[in-house]
Amino acid sequence: MADTDIVWPVGTTHQDPALTDRPMIFNPKGFLVAILPGADEAERAAAALRTAGFADRKLRIFTDEQILDDYARYTAQQSLTRHIVAGLTDDQETLDLYYGHARDGCFALWVHVTDDDEANRAIRGLSGCATRHIRHYGHRRQSDFYLQHPTL
Repeated sequence: MADTDIVWPVGTTHQDPALTDRPMIFNPKGFLVAILPGADEAERAAAALRTAGFADRKLRIFTDEQILDDYARYTAQQSLTRHIVAGLTDDQETLDLYYGHARDGCFALWVHVTDDDEANRAIRGLSGCATRHIRHYGHRRQSDFYLQHPTL
């Protein structure tokens, strides 16, 4: 699979769809998101996933600033239709979770996973990292995981 074959549901790199071209309803499938307390831990988690067999093209780290800037640009560029649809479909709990963590200085490591087995391998790979929260957007359901870390 080429880098361009992965359609990331978030982000504003030159590879991503324009903010206004994203689907009206945020409904990612085949991704795992790990929330990590800063740059060092995000890099450590990405390294752990590489060791577990994940290619760089399947990993994306978003800084706290990127997350907040992306959301600010997205909401500023919304058409009236998108604004109405977002008001009806956005999951406020998810928004509070991601943007609350970003406001606290956390980074998000997104991992493209093709199936539940690959998601489980990623979670095992992250087991030694200081994750605050892991969410798996599976093809049939969404699951949340909280790993216990003695240092948190």
